[in-house]
Amino acid sequence: MKDRMTCVNAVMFRRVWKGTNETVLAYSESEALAYRVRQDDVDPADPFVVDPDHALWQRGGEFLDVAGELLELPPAPDHSRF
Repeated sequence: MKDRMTCVNAVMFRRVWKGTNETVLAYSESEALAYRVRQDDVDPADPFVVDPDHALWQRGGEFLDVAGELLELPPAPDHSRF
């Protein structure tokens, strides 16, 4: 993916399940953004822009750290792990 605003390339990992969108944008091993939002609150055409008021969870940092934190989150409200 290419961020049109900053002209930076990133690898995107996305999981959408039961109305929740979980995304990790990896710019490098040391720079990444991960977030969880309701599916209706994200524009799939521009995953680089997330309204902080709509983010259920959001972190920036090293790729392995933020991806691990996202994967360890409890299920979103009204979801189960199974």
